[in-house]
Amino acid sequence: MRLGIYGGSFSPIHNGHLLLAESCREQCALDEVWFLPAATNPLKQDGVLASDAHRVAMIELAIAGNHAFKCSPLELERGGLSYTVETLRDLQKIVPQAELFLLVGGDSFASLFHWHKIEEICELATICTVGRPGSDLNDWGRLPEVLSDDQMAHIKQHFVEMPLIGLSATDIRARIASGRSIRYMVPRSVEKYIETQRVFHKQVAPA
Repeated sequence: MRLGIYGGSFSPIHNGHLLLAESCREQCALDEVWFLPAATNPLKQDGVLASDAHRVAMIELAIAGNHAFKCSPLELERGGLSYTVETLRDLQKIVPQAELFLLVGGDSFASLFHWHKIEEICELATICTVGRPGSDLNDWGRLPEVLSDDQMAHIKQHFVEMPLIGLSATDIRARIASGRSIRYMVPRSVEKYIETQRVFHKQVAPA
């Protein structure tokens, strides 16, 4: 099985996340894509997160009906900082028959050099990097300093294109808190969940 692994805060999951996952599934011929909400992202420890339960519920709503998409609470159950290398090690034991593909958005690609044990990550999984049509991610930064020529070539061979969609979970949270619309930014089911559960809404102090 060719298994795509897509980690992130997903606070909330939005249509950009879903389009990235589907683009990778199609272009890398993946059998499944697992969404793994992070317990604590080592590079985003000051982020504003919904509760674990809310984030899992929103992911489940967003991917309902797509049999290739699944939500895994692996990192939430492990707790602590969510290091990708530990997740991949765990997945090798859980699904030893799977060939692992790590889905990385263009915004995260620039930080790969700083990821914990990036060399081992490249041994455990194939990195699928996503960019907009026509881009080729020429800015490798300091990545060639820590990866072999073969590993760099492997990353370049698994470049995935997707339409440019400028959505940000940070912006979506801000829009919710200020009472602005998020219609068509997230699936309708997620929008309704956020509305009914009052996720990300400003709390009004009692008079």
